Amino acid sequence: MAEVNIQSDEINIEAFEDDNTTNFSDNDNIPVEHVNFEFAQVNKLQGISRKLTVFNDTHCYQSIKNKHQRKYKYRIDLAYLDPRPFRVRTVKWGWLYASLALWVLDVVLVFTGWLETSSVTFLGLFVGVTVVALMTLMGFFHYSRDTVFFRTQYGKVKLVEVINKNPDTDSFRSFITKFVMQIKKCKTAKGLNQNKFLARELQELRRLKDETVIPEASYEKAKRLIFKHEAFSATE
Repeated sequence: MAEVNIQSDEINIEAFEDDNTTNFSDNDNIPVEHVNFEFAQVNKLQGISRKLTVFNDTHCYQSIKNKHQRKYKYRIDLAYLDPRPFRVRTVKWGWLYASLALWVLDVVLVFTGWLETSSVTFLGLFVGVTVVALMTLMGFFHYSRDTVFFRTQYGKVKLVEVINKNPDTDSFRSFITKFVMQIKKCKTAKGLNQNKFLARELQELRRLKDETVIPEASYEKAKRLIFKHEAFSATE
């Protein structure tokens, strides 16, 4: 996982070893005055690792690595996040059912072919079914998801996603509690009225879109939601 090195005047995220790392561009060059807290997660089975650093009471810096997928490293302003965490559970039951069916087939092979256990054909079939059963069981755990995410207040773009109860329940709950409180404090500190808040959130999303953190389609959808808001017509 990429390391986050805190220095006196900058956050420096070392590049991933892979050549396909997402290029990062932060033109604001926000100096780091202090780090509030950090949170790291690793899921070896799913090939996911991430680290979040909350700094200056106002921003969150993320480095995310998904095996065989794009790598992300970006900064977000906490003020534009919805403080409510959303939980999504996706269970790939089909993979589990397929694995169970294969294990049953293994049992059937044993009880119907026990007199031929020395047969090369029988042993080859038994081993083959066992391997496939293990692979489908791993597929169940790999593709099933239990995540908690935070999205922007009005554009509803998902910007922060963490694995539920990882690395453990207490650490996870502690992070979520602190993160929610930090978002609320940041909103209060901004002191923006609603119309200016909408304009600033759109500006933040445009920056993330330009940095290829969020896709064009997500940005356009968020823009439509913000434009439809009754307070947006009053933005300066």
